[in-house]
Amino acid sequence: MRKMFTVLAVGLLAMVLAGCGATPGASDPDYAAKYKAAVEELAHVASVDASYKSSGGMGRSGDVFLHADTSDREEMMGLLRDAFPAIVDAAAGDPEVNLAIQVISADEASAVSPTDLGYSGAGSLTSYRTFLSK
Repeated sequence: MRKMFTVLAVGLLAMVLAGCGATPGASDPDYAAKYKAAVEELAHVASVDASYKSSGGMGRSGDVFLHADTSDREEMMGLLRDAFPAIVDAAAGDPEVNLAIQVISADEASAVSPTDLGYSGAGSLTSYRTFLSK
């Protein structure tokens, strides 16, 4: 009886701990691919570079760099207005991450980021969500 109780307790503990981690089955490349997929079909996107890195004990960081097919600032801003919430929405349920987001012009001479939309936070998903909900 005691052995059965121990097995049940260990099993229950494993289930609880499994629920406290990141999204089951998600790896760093999975997160990067998800953020890339959220924006690669938007108008004026020529290509997307996305990365995501989990550093044990140091948190998570990533970036999504959208390379535009234009160098027109207004069109780049329009792309950013569409891409910024799309990336944050795609991250629903993901662990907290500091995520750099930029739209880079076709001639690579300029870029726009959430700060160009009035954002002034730390670059975390929570901070982005707070900004976008206003």
